[in-house]
Amino acid sequence: MTNPSSDPQLPNEDIKTAHHNLSPYLFSLLLMLTFISILAFFVTKHSPTRTEPKGLTEFLKESPMKINVMETEKEEHRDTPTMEKPDLAFFIEEHERFQINDLLSSAADLRGQSFYSSLYKVRLRDDSVFAVKRLKNLQVSIDDFKKEMLRVGRLRHPNLLPLVAYHCTESEKLLIYRYQRKGSLLSLLITYAEGKKEFPWRLRLHIASGIARGLRYLLESNKETIPHGNLKPSNILLAESDDPLISEYGIQSFIDQKKPLAFSSNGYRAPEKALTEKSDIYSFGVVLLELLTGKTVERTGLDLPKWVKAMVREEWTGEVFDREVNRAGRQWAFPLLNVALQCVSNAPEARPDIYEVLVKIEQVMSTQDDHCISSPSSVESTPRDNSLLHTAIPENTETP
Repeated sequence: MTNPSSDPQLPNEDIKTAHHNLSPYLFSLLLMLTFISILAFFVTKHSPTRTEPKGLTEFLKESPMKINVMETEKEEHRDTPTMEKPDLAFFIEEHERFQINDLLSSAADLRGQSFYSSLYKVRLRDDSVFAVKRLKNLQVSIDDFKKEMLRVGRLRHPNLLPLVAYHCTESEKLLIYRYQRKGSLLSLLITYAEGKKEFPWRLRLHIASGIARGLRYLLESNKETIPHGNLKPSNILLAESDDPLISEYGIQSFIDQKKPLAFSSNGYRAPEKALTEKSDIYSFGVVLLELLTGKTVERTGLDLPKWVKAMVREEWTGEVFDREVNRAGRQWAFPLLNVALQCVSNAPEARPDIYEVLVKIEQVMSTQDDHCISSPSSVESTPRDNSLLHTAIPENTETP
């Protein structure tokens, strides 16, 4: 009888048993390694590669400007922009000047674009930052463009974004402004609506007053009025002091106001679609409604004047204000709402002029300041006066 301990089959059985016990672990390890390899492949394939910032010249070459109808046959066949001469024409102090080549060789970031323009954030090698607007599809001669830029470049007001310089050739027209780190009124409205930032009532009053002051300067303080033509929150920037700065003024005269592509957002345009003082008053009225309601026409496409008029007509006037206005400025918001509704009247002759608008806004600010000095009590302790609203919407017109 064979001794079991010397049976050659027993060691083999032990090996099989050990192999059987290790198989699940090896299988799991193999499966894990396979999964990691697949994951690494897809991560590597789809992750963005780090690249150096593009120069402004690269952007301009990648997106050649469509030549306007007043250019010559020779210009119509150019595929890339011409940047040799002339250089930049400046409207600021000598020590702040730089060359066109300095601008074109600097890192640029495309921040927005429309049918008529592209906007770039450009950082020069000395770390100064500028906003460069490239104008496209304009029907204007070089001489007329230069004349208008000379007029615009001389404008100076605390609530206007000053034009630093411009560059003009047959194939390229660039406007250079100082970059505003705080962004636009639109970005403030959006972050407030998303609950990411507060938008205090007093700041809203400050912004409304500043916009009215800047607009009055454009419309009434020069020998020739300069209607803005495209006033909206994205064209109202905020300085470090939170003062509003109106931008993009002086260029709408080069754009056909009747074309559907003339504006990316029609919610601020007056029904008559004209480049006039009264059309700017209408646009300002929409912006003032945004400050009172917290709603963003530019982002949502809402017909805000129609919505507010419907709410007032149904006697839900107090419901148009957002939470901050209801909390801190409700009683003063009613007369401002009346001003805004007068501004967005369908008939141009029914709209007030900008001086009247500014006076009414500053009356509200003065009344509020006097109240805060004389009474530390809450706004709600003072009776609300909404009697002014009855003059805002004639019964036979302005139906939404």
